[in-house]
Amino acid sequence: MQALPLPETVPAGLEVWMLNLDLAAPLAAGDLALLSQDEQARASRYRRHADRLRAVSGRAALRRLLGARLRRSPSMLRFTANRHGKPTLQEGGAAFNLAHSGECVLIALAGDDTLDAVGVDVERHDDSLDFSALAAYAFTAEERAALAETPHAPTAAFFANWAAKEAVLKAVGVGIAEHLQALSIRRGADGRLDGAHAVRGWPRLRGQALSPLPGYAAAVAWAEPADGDSS
Repeated sequence: MQALPLPETVPAGLEVWMLNLDLAAPLAAGDLALLSQDEQARASRYRRHADRLRAVSGRAALRRLLGARLRRSPSMLRFTANRHGKPTLQEGGAAFNLAHSGECVLIALAGDDTLDAVGVDVERHDDSLDFSALAAYAFTAEERAALAETPHAPTAAFFANWAAKEAVLKAVGVGIAEHLQALSIRRGADGRLDGAHAVRGWPRLRGQALSPLPGYAAAVAWAEPADGDSS
């Protein structure tokens, strides 16, 4: 597991860790031992070995990071989730989020008191998808217009926007599918992301595009404090 280098646009204290998996490897006994019975049961329900490996390895890595941050035994941590499934620690502590795709697992971890909410997403490029149909469903008119200006790399552009959008919505902690049209991702030349919306009660949403591995798109996002710097 390694910490990704992040630009200065990312708030101090926010970390993104990457786990690069060998999907043919067996489940590690040490990873399984860290998981709760519920986590083990959820992982066992996956039919494909790769899906089970991502679930077990990712959750164990998250427990290790949080345990080190909180100076607690990773196996003793207890989680809860909101009605949309976003997990938090029962006893409180650092905001976090986890995502995985292909061989890549990403974990976003905020400083103890710096951010109330973070989100992360990673997507492996897949040229077999019908991008036009998916874009019409998932992206706003503003986002589709921006994508049309980058026809030289449609796969990379599509997944970069998808990862950014999902990371921002995960930071909010809402259901992804029902809020896709409520949010437009505006991207700066340096990879900075602005989640533009007009939803009452939502905070200002910021993010940063990431490049964890070749052939992958990723992003980390956070909810900016109400009195935060708007620059």
